[in-house]
Amino acid sequence: MVVVFVLGLCVSALMERRAEVASIFNNRKNVIKGIEARNELFKDDFPREYQTWTETAKTDFESEFNGNIAVVALENRPEMVILWAGYAFSKDYSTPRGHMHAIEDITASLRTGAPVNPTDGPQPSTCWTCKSPDVPRMMEALGVDSFYNNKWGAMGAEIVNPIGCSDCHDPETMNLHISRPALIEAFQRQGKDITKATPQEMRSLVCAQCHVEYFFKGDGKYLTFPWDKGFTVEDMEAYYDEAGFYDYIHKLSRTPILCAITFTNANAKRTKFVTAWNRNWRKRISKLNLLGIMERQKLK
Repeated sequence: MVVVFVLGLCVSALMERRAEVASIFNNRKNVIKGIEARNELFKDDFPREYQTWTETAKTDFESEFNGNIAVVALENRPEMVILWAGYAFSKDYSTPRGHMHAIEDITASLRTGAPVNPTDGPQPSTCWTCKSPDVPRMMEALGVDSFYNNKWGAMGAEIVNPIGCSDCHDPETMNLHISRPALIEAFQRQGKDITKATPQEMRSLVCAQCHVEYFFKGDGKYLTFPWDKGFTVEDMEAYYDEAGFYDYIHKLSRTPILCAITFTNANAKRTKFVTAWNRNWRKRISKLNLLGIMERQKLK
């Protein structure tokens, strides 16, 4: 009897949820078609979801394992300035805040410099890719290649809405969708059709559009996921070795460094997080021998 009762509750909850969804879509105040970057337009039709999104603006929690407050990591761990010597992160690195701060934080970062015109600045426009739902709109207007092959400062007037609804949801149907080409292209190079992903798989894949290991390929700075040989750390290392890619040359040791902080979706069936892995820390850290870093960080 208990089992039957529990099953009855589950079925009732499911039916109620389906009825709620139908009611929302039959009574939408704003029917949105095409690319829509303005998050506030979703507020009236999806108030609860919009409310949870606005909570990403909070900055009231600090933790050893990141919170939602931007902590200046280089101040707390000055040894990272030496480890990253020659890399933009040695100039500025703060712990991440919520999605609503995406535009604000990248604009304030010393890593993007202070461009005074559309052709100035140290970073390519590829750096905008995961910061705003305005990005798919600009990719559609300019073409993906042209969007990447530009300066970061050239897009500042256009990319103004922080990460939000249409980054992961189709504005018309609200189904989960992939709005960034790099993930689709990575699957295609492996002979896989991402449109065949199940709803459960899509819950991971919409995150994997951005929370992944990536690099800017060639002079055009084309955003690329190094998954051609597979999803494991070793597969990605082999890919980079074959391509001769590295993130930067260390200013003191002159060692090529690859910094990899990865989110991989193994065979689109389960999600793996591989955090703060650096092949050079494992293989070449002995070459650095800087200020006893190896001993203090207990790197192996």
